[in-house]
Amino acid sequence: MNQAILSVFLFVLGSTVLGAQANYPADAIPETLLKYADAVVRKHEVKFMVANKGEAIETEHLVLTLLNKNADRFSEPAFSYYEFEDIKDIEASVYDADGMLVRNLKKKDIEDVNPPSFAVNDFRLKVLHLPGRSYPYTIEYTVTKKYKGLMFYPRFQPQVLPSISVEYASFEVTMPTDLEVRFKEVNLPSGSKTGSNKWEMNNIAAFLPEPYSTRKSLNLAEIIAAPTEFTFGGIDGDMRTWESYGEYLEKLNSTQTDLPAAFRQKLNNIVQDCPDTYCKIQRIYEYLQSNTRYYYVGLGIGGWQPAPATKVDQYKYGDCKGLSNYTASMLNAVGIPARYAIIRAGEEEQSTQFPDFPNAWFNHAVVCVPMENDTLWLECTSQTESCGFLSNFTDNRMALVVTPTGGQVLHTPKYDETVNVARQETSVTMQPDGSASLQSKGVFSGISQQGPAYLESLHDELRREYFYKKLNLNNFEISSIEFKRNKSRYPSVEQNLVLSLSSFGTANGKRLFLPINFMSHKLEVPIADDKRQGDFQPDERGYTESDSITISIPSGYTLEGQFEPVVVTSKFGTFENFVKVNGQSLVIQRKLVINAIVQPKTEFPAFVTFLKIISKADKAKLVLVKSEIKP
Repeated sequence: MNQAILSVFLFVLGSTVLGAQANYPADAIPETLLKYADAVVRKHEVKFMVANKGEAIETEHLVLTLLNKNADRFSEPAFSYYEFEDIKDIEASVYDADGMLVRNLKKKDIEDVNPPSFAVNDFRLKVLHLPGRSYPYTIEYTVTKKYKGLMFYPRFQPQVLPSISVEYASFEVTMPTDLEVRFKEVNLPSGSKTGSNKWEMNNIAAFLPEPYSTRKSLNLAEIIAAPTEFTFGGIDGDMRTWESYGEYLEKLNSTQTDLPAAFRQKLNNIVQDCPDTYCKIQRIYEYLQSNTRYYYVGLGIGGWQPAPATKVDQYKYGDCKGLSNYTASMLNAVGIPARYAIIRAGEEEQSTQFPDFPNAWFNHAVVCVPMENDTLWLECTSQTESCGFLSNFTDNRMALVVTPTGGQVLHTPKYDETVNVARQETSVTMQPDGSASLQSKGVFSGISQQGPAYLESLHDELRREYFYKKLNLNNFEISSIEFKRNKSRYPSVEQNLVLSLSSFGTANGKRLFLPINFMSHKLEVPIADDKRQGDFQPDERGYTESDSITISIPSGYTLEGQFEPVVVTSKFGTFENFVKVNGQSLVIQRKLVINAIVQPKTEFPAFVTFLKIISKADKAKLVLVKSEIKP
């Protein structure tokens, strides 16, 4: 092949991916986009073309320059597909730092991945294994998908993380004349909308998230598209309102709730001696936990339609949809109205839904049980959770409850500093050489009990490994660790520790220096930045720490000086720290309450001052001095 023919061949091959722009040299990135960035989106274009209520074509073109190893998570793009979402075409390339083509995607570079072993579904992934280079280097791909069911329209967020800069991004939706699309614009730069259904954004710089920022205060730009009328799984739906969307979900669920008559009678026998409604709910929930296990089922429309309650009862397993539908069906069978509900689960997903914008951004199902003076929520995928308690996976967020008359938006329970409480009572017996024995009993409730509850389920060796890393103590051995769970409406865990410490106190001549806070975690104090841009939140939920520590000091030693009590009350919480002498013992009383109230940026310096006071008190040392023995 002569040089001229070879050049033409390479140009045609590269053009299948490159289009009009052949190179993306890293040194062409504006300097303003490199600061704080791990990667830079050179170009991100998404076009969503709707043909009718149930069909659409989506084309995504992305060019991404990876600047360092922190961007490795983006080095192997993956694309899902299943019965209603088909990948029609994938093209991709890799470029070096100078923007020179390294290689185009080959068929062998695409791995077709099966679902995980804990699932049975028709979801699959195509993972692109692109050859890595020394940093910086650039990946480019174009993916075309065809949708054959349209409950979801795209959610476009070009800057997915603060550590990503965006050079250029565009999003466009085209619709047939007889259908309407709805949009929710979030934190868009001024002038982004360039057409009736088109947006373009340029030069969005990466940034360092400010300490104690809320997800909302990150101000990441986002466009959410959603249908009005749609067809999914052969069933027509309407998403103009939450009520109408709930009507569609009710259609999916209405055929899946029947239970055999003999089983309904069995359930009524289980609850027949219950004195109240909560007892009945608890019995049914315990039956669920004892007789079923989680197993994801997502075949076809099964990704959204729960498995029939009869099948879950027969096979004794199900996913969140199947188990929640099964639980609601069992509760209704014993005369307790219970509703299937969908939710956006995830510890960091509390603010990703928009109650004023009906859309299908959900990924989990639970059960809602309206009661006379309360509403009970049930997490049906856990075999260990307490009846009526939602963890940080599903607490304090919007849920769409499916009723016979449509959808109803409710809020799941919010667990604050009055619920999330850690109370610890600790006794320390010291020896003159600074060694000591320690016994501690802690009772953790609400969200605070999730860590100890998890530890309770682990092997003793793993528990010990955790405490050796976590406790603010040096040179200690763990004699015993015990846990006891209380599965009430607001669950708690009792934790008992016995330690042997070779150097609890640090000796210096006739003095012993003792730590004052060694059971609770120490706060990190940020810098008080007067140029802060966003609001802040002292804690995502709020919590209370209460420590009572009694230290039996060696004979002949006394506390040197006076320990001034610390008492602080602020809009961020409260802090109290006292040390009292009780005979030959020192009694330390420490209580910290942090709330979850979002504060304006102007209050941040005052918050830092509040944290400094706490940190100073926690780092203080108690000094014991040995009395002089008179002849």
